[in-house]
Amino acid sequence: MHAASMTSVEVLLNEFYQPTTSNARKREIETNLLAFKSQPEAWQLCLRVATTSNSFTENQFLWFFSTSTLEHTITRRWTQLTSADRNMLRETLWNSYAQLAIINCARRHRDTLAQLIALLGKREFPEQDPNYMKHCMELSKTRFVLGINLLRVTSEEVVSNRGDLTTEWKQYFQLCISMCIPDVMDLVTKYLLIAVCHINGKDIQSTIPSTFMDFSLTTALPNDNQLSSSVLELLGCVQHLVSWIRTDLISEYFLMSILDLSQWRQDKEPISLAALSVLNELLYLQKPLPYAGTLINGVSGLLEQHNSTKHQSEMYSDKFRELLRLYSTKYAGKLLQEPEMLESFLDQLYRCTTKLHGALDFTEKLDIWTPIIKVIAQQPGRMTAHHGEIMTKLVDEIMRRTQFEINKPELELLDNELMEDDTPTTEWQQFLDQCFECLALLASTRGAHIVFAQVFAHWSRPQTYLLSLELALDHGSGRCYEAARKLKMANVAEILRDFATVCQAVVRLAPLMDTATAAADVVDEMESQLQVLSDRLLQTLQLLASNRIGSYDADKATFQTDLDNLYAQVLMAIRSIFPLSKSLNSEQLLHRLFAILGSIFACNNSLSAASPIVQQAASEVLLFIATVIRPKCLLDIPEIQSLMQAGPRLGAQLPRQVCINVHISLVSYMVLPWKSVPEPQQDYPRRLWMLREYIDSLARNFVELDLSSAGESKVAATTLSLLGTFTALIEYFKATGANAKDMLATTFKPILNKALVIFNSYGLSSIAMAITVAEFSLSMLRTLPMHLGAQFIKEMITLFIDVSSREQLTLSRLAVMEKVLQMFQLIVEQPGSASLALLPNILAFSTQQILPLLQQQNAATDSSEITSLLYALFDSVLTCKWQFFYKNQLSNSHGNCNANGTANGQQSQQQSNFNCSDNLHPDSFMAIMNAYGQMLVSGTDPTNVRSVLLSMQNVNERSRLYQRALFKEQLLASFQRALLNLLLSGEGALHFDLIAQALYAMGQVDRRQLHESFVNAALPVAQTALEDICQTTDIPTFTQKLTQLMQDAHCAHLNETT
Repeated sequence: MHAASMTSVEVLLNEFYQPTTSNARKREIETNLLAFKSQPEAWQLCLRVATTSNSFTENQFLWFFSTSTLEHTITRRWTQLTSADRNMLRETLWNSYAQLAIINCARRHRDTLAQLIALLGKREFPEQDPNYMKHCMELSKTRFVLGINLLRVTSEEVVSNRGDLTTEWKQYFQLCISMCIPDVMDLVTKYLLIAVCHINGKDIQSTIPSTFMDFSLTTALPNDNQLSSSVLELLGCVQHLVSWIRTDLISEYFLMSILDLSQWRQDKEPISLAALSVLNELLYLQKPLPYAGTLINGVSGLLEQHNSTKHQSEMYSDKFRELLRLYSTKYAGKLLQEPEMLESFLDQLYRCTTKLHGALDFTEKLDIWTPIIKVIAQQPGRMTAHHGEIMTKLVDEIMRRTQFEINKPELELLDNELMEDDTPTTEWQQFLDQCFECLALLASTRGAHIVFAQVFAHWSRPQTYLLSLELALDHGSGRCYEAARKLKMANVAEILRDFATVCQAVVRLAPLMDTATAAADVVDEMESQLQVLSDRLLQTLQLLASNRIGSYDADKATFQTDLDNLYAQVLMAIRSIFPLSKSLNSEQLLHRLFAILGSIFACNNSLSAASPIVQQAASEVLLFIATVIRPKCLLDIPEIQSLMQAGPRLGAQLPRQVCINVHISLVSYMVLPWKSVPEPQQDYPRRLWMLREYIDSLARNFVELDLSSAGESKVAATTLSLLGTFTALIEYFKATGANAKDMLATTFKPILNKALVIFNSYGLSSIAMAITVAEFSLSMLRTLPMHLGAQFIKEMITLFIDVSSREQLTLSRLAVMEKVLQMFQLIVEQPGSASLALLPNILAFSTQQILPLLQQQNAATDSSEITSLLYALFDSVLTCKWQFFYKNQLSNSHGNCNANGTANGQQSQQQSNFNCSDNLHPDSFMAIMNAYGQMLVSGTDPTNVRSVLLSMQNVNERSRLYQRALFKEQLLASFQRALLNLLLSGEGALHFDLIAQALYAMGQVDRRQLHESFVNAALPVAQTALEDICQTTDIPTFTQKLTQLMQDAHCAHLNETT
């Protein structure tokens, strides 16, 4: 080994980073470099390069390769170094680091050398290098930045998860470092005090008590042009230290220094930000902090300074908001116990909240209020008049900040486009939602009627404007000029948005205005408020439904969208107060309301037709009335009669979801019990007849399809359009009563029969029809599992299996199989033994056709969803139909899902026909277990691996899976081997707890086999450790020892691999 070797390495590195070098050549160079790094004495050459003063600037490629080689030597070849080698490595690195030029030295250069020294200290302190921490602290006194930086890097190594040392040594190292931390904290606290004096221009000797301060330290941190960078290094070190040390080591001087440095100083902004980061780190800790009074007073002082300072950077404001949020979360309860302190803090916080720094800033400040309001709500006896006054002011501020009339500059910056493709939320709507959630919290604390009155006060302005506009339009041509002037002079779109915003606020507060749960002294006021609101809503709705404003010859592009949004919000507000308002439930007002809803649903193509957003809102109002209010008079309303007669035509005129909501509403009227009507007067026979007539009118073309003469395109068009609607309709009634489900089953069973006939004919040729029929069948089975009849369900499932088995299963049919698997699972989970007869066919199809396809498919195909469904089915079979495999009396005391079920015909065979394990269906059982094992062996799908582990744990707890002879004799060793291999792989850490529980439970069945599995895994650990873990008798100890075992094995593996 000589300098020529490093010259060759330098040439290779330069060639590697040339843009023209091919990937094949780069792989060849990488192989050569790794071979060089593995040579026993390569580290000596690299040490010479890494510690040469100008090597970093001359060739950074070579320098970083050299330091990488040194790190490799320390972490993976440490045991191969002699004592002399280690001494040379330590002394050379220390000398080189201590001589670095702080001003001209690159941070990466300095940090890399510090990292290597810390890695050495982690292996040698305190045995071979007992003065390591002392040297770090002493270095800070002569080369401040270098010493503080080394303390920070050492702190990072204390909590590092790097797997290069045994667990025992890591714990020992952390313990030894912890013993030095009091001295470290004492030192950094003194440095912080010196920094505060320098920054504030105060004399150190007259400011800091001599009994505490070592004034010789002032020379280590002088007040020169490097002060700011030195203090930043100090704060970075402090931030990491406080993240893990004992909080009782934090002194009051320490807190006072950090609080002082956190103040906004325009010329010292980085220091202010770094000090705030330290405070936030402290508040993130899930443990109590000392000197709470000092911290509370300090944060109050920072808040007061924040309010009195006009210009602060955005970064400082963001970090300060984070501090206030953490502070209020941690100390809200303590503040409530100090009334004067809380009142002062709330006044300052309100001032902070009202400062205009943008909508996002405002909502984040509302988050600061949340824990305080919740604490006050939990202890209403401590709520004072001042608290109520502040809350009242906060409500007014929230409403002001959401109104364009008052806060246009902030609000017009919010984007009204969707934030993400998969979420129907805009930035504007998210802002409103956050504001109204705070309103609701204030209402539940302050009083719903009080907050509601404040919110409703914003209703009159926009409504008065719209009514005056309507009045102008109603008085003919004489007032047209006045109407045009109103439309042009005022910003109508903004008024409409403000009106819609108030409606949204009302919708959010409505559930809190329930007079049934309100205090007796506020019931009358609430009822009066709800009455006024109901009248105003109907008045506004009547105005919007008249379409006089929308039809006026104005620039519609400026306000039509906002007008539609207001229309929809008014409808949603009516829906929200419907169950609370007595007036809205009267028959007279229902007729008025449905006259408006009927005009919205009117099937015409005129330009005055309602927009989709209005139709959607109207359909939700109709759905709410039909399913929640459920008045008997609904069918007497002409508009409802018109909708029933127009049933088949609705799909062509209305948006799909609106059409579905209308169908659900009408069916709900016919199957759900009317409210406040005695059972004999429910008139179910007549309603069943009406239901059949209505559904028949919708499905007539589908039911009358002649498959022999109709072409596939016609069958597909009819099937896809109708069954999609019926699927959504049937799904809605999953939670209804038995009587409603009887009516639905009687009505929809013929349609399901027709759908199954179509699947029998087109299930293989048309994937779209197969999916649609399977979805409809699944919804019928999910909603009406007990009402279709066991024989019908058996025939339906048999048909799906038979049709799907006619040809080899392909990837294109996986979407159909997803629905089929969900049907299988529903059947398996049904109580009773009726489904046992179907299990052989279900398991055979699942394990012999679906499972092989998933295991052999192209890796590029995403099949995670169907794979999850398949393993969920296996879990349901094992947990809910355990008696399919074992007699019920063999289950443990936990029982299973169907303990009262009876076995099928095969289970009545003589004992002599059972195999040695008493398993009634060993082939099916082994197929499921093998599928579980293959999932664990592959380990590439974390979600399904976890599902398998949870399933095995649950089945073992319920039915003693691991104790069964078949599992113990044929599967136990294989599963233990798979679990250990998974644990040793990179993915094993994701499931460590579940794997540990599984291995422990298996070990309780056969400890000898567990020990043998550990031995066969060839873990590079002492045999006594393996014997010790196998004799463990409780799961916490087993988990702890397994953690240590795996970490030590990983460490040994790294050290052996050179």
